[in-house]
Amino acid sequence: MSNQFSYSAIHTFTVVTQTLSFSRAAATLHITPSAVSHQMKLLEAHIGVPLFKRQAKGVGLTDAGHALMHSANKGISLIQAGVASSIAAASQRSLHIAAIPSLAQNWLIPRLSHFYKAHPDINVIVHAQDQLVDFSTAPIDAHLHFGDGYAQQAHAQFLANEYIYPVCHPQLLLQKSNADIQHLIASHPLLQYDAAVEDAPSNVSWQMWLKKLNITTNQPMQHRHFSHVTLALEAAKHQQGLALAWHHIVDNDIKRETLVRCHTQSLKLDYSYYLVSPEQPEPHSDLAIFATWVREQFQHITANYEAST
Repeated sequence: MSNQFSYSAIHTFTVVTQTLSFSRAAATLHITPSAVSHQMKLLEAHIGVPLFKRQAKGVGLTDAGHALMHSANKGISLIQAGVASSIAAASQRSLHIAAIPSLAQNWLIPRLSHFYKAHPDINVIVHAQDQLVDFSTAPIDAHLHFGDGYAQQAHAQFLANEYIYPVCHPQLLLQKSNADIQHLIASHPLLQYDAAVEDAPSNVSWQMWLKKLNITTNQPMQHRHFSHVTLALEAAKHQQGLALAWHHIVDNDIKRETLVRCHTQSLKLDYSYYLVSPEQPEPHSDLAIFATWVREQFQHITANYEAST
């Protein structure tokens, strides 16, 4: 018995088992009855056992034919499903976009529905990652990154500066007859994002923020520490204290009034947002479309911020 089988012969065999007639199978497959007969004889020769009982009208299946029929039908169905999946995958345009976790959760994902509305054929697969992607080893198209804009052997497109200011739950302001920043920091814990290696050079602690704005208090300050900006903001939403918010990350919370600014002044961080890709996106490519959309989204938030300050 040979291990080499013709897909065409197996497919023809499954059609014959459904019609039990070489002529009807031929009509279904748009080939001649003699071609069907020839393929079945070759299949029987390869397998080494008879599959059909030739009858006056049509054909019947031998025990071996029945045994092959079930597996062959299942196999052809799997192949056809695989081909359909392959065609669907080829028609689905996908972009693998990495983003720092806080930006992915609080900025990118809430806006993706707008991107899909404008570009329904492009599927954005989001990867949360702090450290800049190594494009030589990771199958990532671009990284929404927070840094200094330096990306060795890569293209970095500037998107926006980032600003920080203190925020808290609205209820904390209502609880105090005197809600200025000095009384607030004396009355509530300060929620501190402890920067990772990636953005540590740009991070501003509560001590640094208070010093730069010449804000002092005689009361001891209580600090609570978090590994991501989002975690500090989440604690603030649960009335656990005051957080130094990154403007682009907290923008939606400010609009929904789940958090409010508790001081009017802000500080610009030394690092900024960039879209980093292995090379400059080709004009009109899916990545260029995404890059344009991202840039417009950042510009809109920046414009609203500048108008409010």
